[in-house]
Amino acid sequence: MRFSLKAATAVVSASALAMANLPTSVAQSAEQSFNGKDTCISIDSNGNIVAPQPGDCTQFGKGGQGNTDAQARNVIFILGDGMGHQEITAARNYLKGANGRFEGLDELTAAGAYTTFAIGQDGKRQYVTDSAASATGWSTGTKTYNGALSVDIAGKPHENLLEMAKNAGMRTGNVSTAEIQDATPGALHSHISKRGYYAPSGDAKPVKGAEARENGGLGSISEQIIDTRADVTLGGGRKYFDAEVQQGGENRNPFLTDKNDGGADWEAGKSVRENAIAKGYQVVDDKQGLEGITVANQDQPVLGLFHDKNMTRKFEQTVPVKSDGTTEPEVCKEADRGDEPSAAEMTKKAIELLDDKSADKGFFLQVESASIDKADHAADACGMIGETEQIDEVIKEALDFAKADGNTMIVVTADHAHTAEIIPDGRPSVSAVTRLQSPKDGGAVMSVGFGTQPWLDENGNPVFDKKENGEPFDTPNFSMMHTGTQVRIAGFGPGSENVNGQLDQTDAFYAMANALGLNGGTEGGQKPWKINKGAKVASLANRSKAKPGDELCYLVSPGEAPKVGDCAQFGTEGQGIDNSEAKNVVLLIGDGTGDSEITAARNYLKGSAGRLEGLDDLDYTGYLTTFSLDKETGLPNYVGDSAATGTAWNSGVKTYNGAVGVDNAGKPVATLGEIAKAKGLKIGNVTTAEIQDATPAAFAAHAIKRSYYAPSGDKKVAEGEQLRENGGLGSISEQIVDLRADVTLGGGRSYFNTEVVQGGQWGENGNTWTAGKTVLENAKDNGYQVVTNASELDAIAEANADKPVLGLFSEGNMPRALNQSIPTTDGGDLEPATCVANPEFTAETPRLAAMTSKALELLQNDNGFLLQVESASPDKADHQADACGLIGEVGQLDEAVKAVQDWVEKTGEETLIVATADHAHTAQITYENQNTAGRVTQLTTVEGSTMAVNFATSKTNEDEDALGGQQHTGAQLRVAASGPGAANLTGQIDQTDLFFASLNALGIDPVNHGLTFENKMQPVEQPTQDGSTDASSEGSSVSPLLAVILSIAGIIGLAGLISLLIPFPVDSVLGPIAKF
Repeated sequence: MRFSLKAATAVVSASALAMANLPTSVAQSAEQSFNGKDTCISIDSNGNIVAPQPGDCTQFGKGGQGNTDAQARNVIFILGDGMGHQEITAARNYLKGANGRFEGLDELTAAGAYTTFAIGQDGKRQYVTDSAASATGWSTGTKTYNGALSVDIAGKPHENLLEMAKNAGMRTGNVSTAEIQDATPGALHSHISKRGYYAPSGDAKPVKGAEARENGGLGSISEQIIDTRADVTLGGGRKYFDAEVQQGGENRNPFLTDKNDGGADWEAGKSVRENAIAKGYQVVDDKQGLEGITVANQDQPVLGLFHDKNMTRKFEQTVPVKSDGTTEPEVCKEADRGDEPSAAEMTKKAIELLDDKSADKGFFLQVESASIDKADHAADACGMIGETEQIDEVIKEALDFAKADGNTMIVVTADHAHTAEIIPDGRPSVSAVTRLQSPKDGGAVMSVGFGTQPWLDENGNPVFDKKENGEPFDTPNFSMMHTGTQVRIAGFGPGSENVNGQLDQTDAFYAMANALGLNGGTEGGQKPWKINKGAKVASLANRSKAKPGDELCYLVSPGEAPKVGDCAQFGTEGQGIDNSEAKNVVLLIGDGTGDSEITAARNYLKGSAGRLEGLDDLDYTGYLTTFSLDKETGLPNYVGDSAATGTAWNSGVKTYNGAVGVDNAGKPVATLGEIAKAKGLKIGNVTTAEIQDATPAAFAAHAIKRSYYAPSGDKKVAEGEQLRENGGLGSISEQIVDLRADVTLGGGRSYFNTEVVQGGQWGENGNTWTAGKTVLENAKDNGYQVVTNASELDAIAEANADKPVLGLFSEGNMPRALNQSIPTTDGGDLEPATCVANPEFTAETPRLAAMTSKALELLQNDNGFLLQVESASPDKADHQADACGLIGEVGQLDEAVKAVQDWVEKTGEETLIVATADHAHTAQITYENQNTAGRVTQLTTVEGSTMAVNFATSKTNEDEDALGGQQHTGAQLRVAASGPGAANLTGQIDQTDLFFASLNALGIDPVNHGLTFENKMQPVEQPTQDGSTDASSEGSSVSPLLAVILSIAGIIGLAGLISLLIPFPVDSVLGPIAKF
């Protein structure tokens, strides 16, 4: 998109990220170029902002994606207010167990992600939306400003889905656990400039100015609810219906073609409730009253008002405290909800009243679990969890109906993300923390942090340092913030494939409207449009059944570790949606790249309505869990590290934090790299980290501690049983060399310059190691082509088992593309900054996309390949609270994904492309000009708007903690894929499912591979100082007896191999650590 925008501050060119060096100069008058929607924001000839109209900010236009042509008779739209990925995961952990499944939320077949930004009346992006602007997005297809309901930024009303459904002759319903005037339900039955205009009069939230009926307006939200006249309206907010109407007269809804008033005009002087009854409404106030209703239609609509304000939350409130990780864990307690119906009971009754099989048309129903948001605002962990359980129960009711009906589309999503973060337990945090003991997970403890408000006293002074351990968070009148992360959208039934992939909130409006065939337009309302056809993706309805939701893989016998496949949601055979085979598989990992990091990078580099060219352009989307295990107890650790998570997708097994390529008992398990190589595929391992770091190590090695990088030296040295001289598999550097991946690229050169202690030959046909030489010298002696800069990498012409390529481009981690930004505790008060190029990232530093492209070139062969690519430093930047660093490295990941897509398009090779992350991280997009419990950086994005990024998971806000000690978080993660087998990564899965999906796509048995692991070092004759030979090899600790045993073992292994007639010779092909 191209448009002129007068920049309040200078803006870095986003396109420059594609170069080795980003320009530090900036545009002064700012004609920005990025790939958003052409008319999402436009400027007229006088320089004025033109309000976006319905469809302008969609990613796929009014016609939708065209993934499926199926249409539905009914649509049930279910919303969890504030239900981001942290909230979903926290609730699952507590209610079902980390490896459990929700009966509703996790059983939806299609899944996508959508952006939630709002647009201010001045045209600036509001990167953190409120519920009003977001509800306007899915209700009308229009972006608006925070606080507005179903009007655009100029205040013009737009027809919403409920009105469209009514005009088409459908039955309609609107259900919420909030005040029924609240933003989410309000967007479907009102058009108003301020979401707080609940009542026609009184001292609580009265309408004001031109929008009051007495001033010629449409009236308060309560009055407009009655005018809209849904067949079923259920929720709270009773007291606002007791307010007195000021102006009589007729129905003023601007879009309904049949303004049914039930035979009665408005009468001033009476309450809204009294007017509703006069207009034919059946008004009920409790669960028993609702149960007694038997019919709901336009003659007798139902209005259920079950509380004066918001309905009672399921669980009693919990209050977070200052915690050093030792405060007493709590359990959630059921609240007394009196005679209020539950959300599920309201939903069941609404469906019963709306479903009329004899009618020509079906129904549209919206249901909201509102108080996930309200609990989060109050930093109430149990409240948030209970309301997430309520939405799961609602979805279960809807699914039961839809499965029986066969013609109902269900769409489930959130309006925005929120404050809660699952943080590592047992350590201090600057955030207020509630520790919860899971009743399902054997007493495992989960810490939930709330860090989007600062610790202040009544005078606004900081008090965190004065608080004692266990003291409650009591900042006066606090309200924790929404966050700007993209959120999950999921679906079931006809048309649901059109919510798959990367969308905007406004796309949801068209997905539902198109499924119902509501594209004909209304005079004065929505204009007609054409629905895109094509059925571009596979149906996601037919899949294998997931494991039982209450079957938890880690509750095994004491001392027993879960086996490979035990924790996969769909077992070793996978979902079975797409059984086509791929020739190649490319796994692209963004370390620490949660949905928050993806959203922040998109906002800054492409614009909020833009698209990341690689990450956002994959065909299928799912979400996966990332928990690890506690080494001692075997119970879940709700926040995984890169070692345990890397092992999960590389070996299909859950393990403890810090473990690489071993199970929770420390037993080695085969990796994707080893299995693929043993089957005759070429393999590659590419990272921007040290090549010994957790993610690349999990592809290539087995270590009981992820820090066992080197065989000797003074830093990250392998110890004890890991050492080859002690009979172990050796350091990670040695194992990387022994794997002999065709292409290995990354950093970590310093650890290859450490001396080898144990010499000999690794297996029958493996590397020959010379003690006293460095790992790097040994690699060269064994045929490796070693390169250290971009030019040398470009010059490489071939890579294979005889001449593998080892690229080591830095002593440690490779430099980040963008220079470090430093957040501060008063960052919300400071002017926004811009990101600049990192001078250490020189022209001789290969970008991740360049390394990926070279790897693809070198790996291409007739038999296929498996390649893992990691952008490692979104994680490392997040640990350092470096917003610019994480943005640049997510940009590198996106470029790498695009490079793979371009290669596949060019070559036509059948390739499964998967992009995901290992774990979520600390960064949160918060409201601009606001401080938090942590540190904040404000940045001017490519759009000229301000984005604030919060980091609040360190022990303290002191530099030594805050700029290096920010923590991972435990939220579920996006996985996106294209190519053969990609559909098998949709829905709700676990990280271990990715292991099986990858190998199944290649046609390789993921379990019966026959690989085993032990020290295979055999003595060889090596030159001595006088030129003679010595079979013991200098520095070797292998005794003569052990040497004999190893030799015999090798002979027996070879004989066994021949006798079993295994179709592929593992030792000759694999070389490294594996044998039959």
